[in-house]
Amino acid sequence: MSTSFKKRTLFSGVLIASSLATMAYAETPKQGLTVTPSIGYYNTDSDRQAGNDTSYSIGVGYQTNSPLALEAVYLHSNASKHGRNNDLDQYRVDGLYSLPEFTTVNLTPYVAAGVGVTDVDGDSNNLLVNAGGGVKYAINSDVDLRADFRLVKDIEDSHLDNVTSVGVQYNFGMPNQQASN
Repeated sequence: MSTSFKKRTLFSGVLIASSLATMAYAETPKQGLTVTPSIGYYNTDSDRQAGNDTSYSIGVGYQTNSPLALEAVYLHSNASKHGRNNDLDQYRVDGLYSLPEFTTVNLTPYVAAGVGVTDVDGDSNNLLVNAGGGVKYAINSDVDLRADFRLVKDIEDSHLDNVTSVGVQYNFGMPNQQASN
């Protein structure tokens, strides 16, 4: 087992454990459409013939009147290696489950998982699964800053990549009834 994989697994475990250990109950998120542009760093498996590079993504989702949200995500990275640009594109559908909010600092941790396809240089569309989590910081009821970490498993070629990103989530919807009471 590689040191990089151990670090990623440890980071994910610490994030989830610390989130669960220090939470208090909070209100249900605002129901409606969400749009999340993000920038991040895509770290490819050392066996993959693509490198590590900046990534850009856009997610369009729907927050239900519960902790569950669904999100369609497009991610692009150049994944440069040995002077060669490798266009890496991902198309995913993810489920996000918001954990109870930290009451004193407006932080909402979440866990996420999804499925999709990865396309490297237009050569192949490989199936992928991803899992991870992150945290949202509520600036106001319509805008959240979002930090996210995902492990991305290429099912067909057995590559394990990871992506770390930060973004701004815009919430378009009606305030929930619990918040207005």
